[in-house]
Amino acid sequence: MDELNYIQILILSVLQAVTEFLPISSSAHLLLPSKILGWADQGIFFDISVHFASLAAVIIYLREDVLKLSFLNSRLFLMLCLATIPIVVIAPIIASYEPRWTIFTIAISNILFALLLYASTLIGSQAKEIKEMSLNEAFLIGIWQVFSIISGASRSGTAITGALFLGFSREEAARFAILLSIPTILGALVFSFGKNAILTTNIDILATFTAFLTTFVISYFTIDWFIKFVRKVGFGIFIIYRLCLGVLLLCLM
Repeated sequence: MDELNYIQILILSVLQAVTEFLPISSSAHLLLPSKILGWADQGIFFDISVHFASLAAVIIYLREDVLKLSFLNSRLFLMLCLATIPIVVIAPIIASYEPRWTIFTIAISNILFALLLYASTLIGSQAKEIKEMSLNEAFLIGIWQVFSIISGASRSGTAITGALFLGFSREEAARFAILLSIPTILGALVFSFGKNAILTTNIDILATFTAFLTTFVISYFTIDWFIKFVRKVGFGIFIIYRLCLGVLLLCLM
């Protein structure tokens, strides 16, 4: 992370915080500065610090859900585990091939998954609650989440799309997608810590703390705004944004 200056770290941390939970793809937005502006890669410690911050923000914001709404309840815990299995199995396999995502890939996936999100808002009944979710439905949402491996697809976006297609309400789909980020981010952190390179990488403590604190604060308020926004307004603004972003990227090629 020493090749990034602190302004870039702040910008990338804000991008991570805002885009991690919104259905607009955090990985794509973090890739774009390097693809378009030529910024240095963030590095493993940046990734770990911002993911830790995102995880902390989710747990603290949804503390009542985690404790009172029975995150430790065997059924909800099992649903989250089942929904996580597909990406835990498939992601390391895809990562082993070291895919290189291009601007074209990001553009097309933004357009495609924006259209799928739009279709899900039309087809789904948007009436069901998380407490009505079956284990099969949780697993199906997990299969949808696998598509987030493609840069530009969006982890939360694919999970929300799957939940909407299955008939869950906008708020419940968003809430489950955010809850699902807990085991998913934990899995990503374990995978990152498992890399031997991390043990030999120099740590910039101040830069790492800056990335963590910025991401945590912005993530917390983003989650709060997002849940309230989709309850009242829906996903239209995110669909339009992703379509425009995809078209703009194609024009820049």
